[in-house]
Amino acid sequence: MTKQAVIAVLLAGAGIATQHAHAQGSAPNYPDRPIRLVVGFPPGGATDILARILQQYMPEQIGQPVVVDNRGGASGTIAAALVAKASPDGYTIMMVPSGPYTISASTYATLPYDAVRDFTGVSLLVWVTNVIVVPQNSPVKTLQDLVRMAKEKRGQVTFSSSGPASLHHLSGEVLMSLTGTEMIHVPFKGAGPAMVALAGGEVNFGFTSMPSAVPLINANRLRPLAVTSQKRMPALPATPTMTEAGVPPPPGLDIREWYGVIMPAGTPAGIVNKLNAEMVKVFKRPDVQKRLTEMGAEYVGSSPQELNKQLANDVRIWAKWVKETGVRVD
Repeated sequence: MTKQAVIAVLLAGAGIATQHAHAQGSAPNYPDRPIRLVVGFPPGGATDILARILQQYMPEQIGQPVVVDNRGGASGTIAAALVAKASPDGYTIMMVPSGPYTISASTYATLPYDAVRDFTGVSLLVWVTNVIVVPQNSPVKTLQDLVRMAKEKRGQVTFSSSGPASLHHLSGEVLMSLTGTEMIHVPFKGAGPAMVALAGGEVNFGFTSMPSAVPLINANRLRPLAVTSQKRMPALPATPTMTEAGVPPPPGLDIREWYGVIMPAGTPAGIVNKLNAEMVKVFKRPDVQKRLTEMGAEYVGSSPQELNKQLANDVRIWAKWVKETGVRVD
């Protein structure tokens, strides 16, 4: 082989390698500017709390700030639409709670995005148990007390949620279905405002995430009645599960919530994998693990592929329950 032929082969190989690296999104200089982390709810709820953990610790690993951008409204769909239309370059990502994100795919007649096709998962970071709570001064002491009150005052008992078609809303609908009761749903723009209203006695009870509720429970402003997990949680060891309290969730329905990070579809795999690795490092920190346990969250740290599978599965499962309960937003 001549010298010129050898050079041509080497150049061709380099070109193929460059194309492959580009396709894989190796992005050796990524990130070279701040990353925007969109949250579809106001500050104070579990979604925002978990986003702030990434905001606090990721910059020391990636050398760039992570800026939390709260875009509350319409059960997180406003924020999701913004992220779906963002450039798939790794600089706009979103922390999502599974409930409103996957449920909205069925409760809205139209959405400006597809919950599965228009996004790619980065990591399912934690599972969070939800808890049924009442104001501390409520006469309701147990879940059975609540059910009795709802039957005696049919159509008068109110429950809060973090928004229409949120997991907390659907959980209330499922509870009514399980107990043969009729209650009034009072939606708020996020778990934070919902818990403030509940602690103030504006509503009778609510489903919410443990990270949102535990500080108010510890401050003796809310009383927990039951957790939605299959086992008791270390952060609330005296609080029974729904099954122990006499109202087991339907078979196959997990009334917990996972929280993960997604980004626009088409983002190069190299960028997705880099973010996945850095986020997993953050949530594996001993101090973060301790904080997660204290607020009722269980670390997962999945691969992007596992989150994509979970997303598609949950959209399908909640479509069935949305149809059964008849919940619609528009």
